[in-house]
Amino acid sequence: MYMIKKFPTFINALVFTTMAAFWLPPAAAQGLLGGEPPEEKWQSTLFLYLWGINMDGNGRIAGQDFDVDVSFSDLLEDLHAALSLRFESHKGDWGYFLDGMYARIKPTEQTPAGDLNVDVKTFIGEVGGVYHFNPVLEGLFGVRYQDMSVDLDLPGPLPTVGGDQNWVDGFVGLRVFPVNGDKWKVWLRGDIGTGDSDFTWNAALGVGYRFNDRWSAVGAYRVLSNDFEEGDFKWDVDYSGFGLAVGYSF
Repeated sequence: MYMIKKFPTFINALVFTTMAAFWLPPAAAQGLLGGEPPEEKWQSTLFLYLWGINMDGNGRIAGQDFDVDVSFSDLLEDLHAALSLRFESHKGDWGYFLDGMYARIKPTEQTPAGDLNVDVKTFIGEVGGVYHFNPVLEGLFGVRYQDMSVDLDLPGPLPTVGGDQNWVDGFVGLRVFPVNGDKWKVWLRGDIGTGDSDFTWNAALGVGYRFNDRWSAVGAYRVLSNDFEEGDFKWDVDYSGFGLAVGYSF
């Protein structure tokens, strides 16, 4: 068993890119639109958000097991691109949300044979629905898709090699608003799921503040647990950390 810092560079890149993608957590952005009294027109908000994530667990790539123990500060040096947005809309008793998170990291490591260039991309997407039981309780259901791609540009005349892994899980859950005022909201979310993964669960606690009819902000703490394994690939890793979001409503 290897600690993550002792495993090859592409494993570090894979972990760091996954962290970068999760900078923008769905759970942090979900708290402000939900819990509203049903209206006769669509109420929509677009969120941009940041999650300072820590990762803990274990994985396997190409048959090689390794431990994952990485903090948010570890990922920043080699980040090449990151973009994450969430859209959520509600009307009457129903609502829906779309979430897309993309990141790319390109670390380079010196080896005796020359520079080893790594290109890692990850995408995490969610699509789902919301049902308002009452102003303080909502039901959630949806699908979460994850994709990881790794390319290695080997030193010298060796060719570029790489691989791609993706998986899809369905989930169901609840969102509760113990505080649901005009300005302040406090909410808790929990969901469980399965599909390609053996089991996945997600939990969050958040606080939201609405500045005016257009602008809002959310702070939250979230935990997302993954347990996926297929062939010589395994990703049994928990993500956790505090997040911040800014929302624009229309």
